[in-house]
Amino acid sequence: MKLNAGKIVVLGIVAAIVIPILLYAEFQHGFYQKFRFEQRAEHYLADTYKEEMTIVNVRYLWDNIEPLAATVHPKSDPSLQFYIYPNEDRELGLSDDYATTLWKIQALKEVETRLQLVQPEYARHASIDFSCCKVSEYDFASIRGEVPHYGTTQLPFDLAVTLERAMKASDMDHMYQAVAALRESSSLVLGSLVFLFPLAEADAFAVFELPGAALNAVTSAADMEAYNATRIPAQEMAERIGASLEWDEQRSEAIFTREDTTLVVRSWGNEAFLNGEPIADPIGAYIGDFMQLMVPVWLVEHAFDQKIALW
Repeated sequence: MKLNAGKIVVLGIVAAIVIPILLYAEFQHGFYQKFRFEQRAEHYLADTYKEEMTIVNVRYLWDNIEPLAATVHPKSDPSLQFYIYPNEDRELGLSDDYATTLWKIQALKEVETRLQLVQPEYARHASIDFSCCKVSEYDFASIRGEVPHYGTTQLPFDLAVTLERAMKASDMDHMYQAVAALRESSSLVLGSLVFLFPLAEADAFAVFELPGAALNAVTSAADMEAYNATRIPAQEMAERIGASLEWDEQRSEAIFTREDTTLVVRSWGNEAFLNGEPIADPIGAYIGDFMQLMVPVWLVEHAFDQKIALW
């Protein structure tokens, strides 16, 4: 009984010390700091943008270098939420991501509109983000009043169309139609365009990846073949082409052998070896999430002169 009473006394003393400290910290870094930050944010918004803005909340993030952030949206569009955060390099000591948020919405809307005309399914599964790293060079401090339309910035985007079904033979033509529709835009600048289809029998995707600069070079569905960036687990690849497979642990290499052809695929770098001769592997193999070597389809097709079906 005395032991329990002692524990209660100790806990009471600890609580008496800790609770005031926590309350003080919350006041200093919570209510008061958030109130001050909200006032600064209101001044910043009024000085930066012509349209009315609504501050949804101010949060104190204990694990961030810049712990205070405000969630905001234009009064006319509550769904368009963006953030204000400290930035001592800016005149008012604050910055925000309204412009980039708006530009991504504008760009995606144009993508969806153009794809809807040729491939509505692709339009529903499109997602977009900025390509690295031009957006960081944009002069955001120059924005006053209204945010310019995304098309005036010429900032490049990476566009992904991620389907929820396996690829079909007809998708070669559908991808070409999508490319043709997108390159008609005078506003949209693409750093890359990627089409992804889940492979039913492998923990992988059929992937076709085009650099933005290549869009004009694609003049037919057949041209899409050159942009096949699909990788398949090495064991499954060997089974597909009827080859034996060995793994060199020391060199971290997979060795495919069929009749008089040997292909050595490294799990690193951009070089493979066909019958002992080095060949470029620009796509590159890599070790996947389940410790399987993911091997480029095009590389095996080239080495063994055999088409690998993706549907």
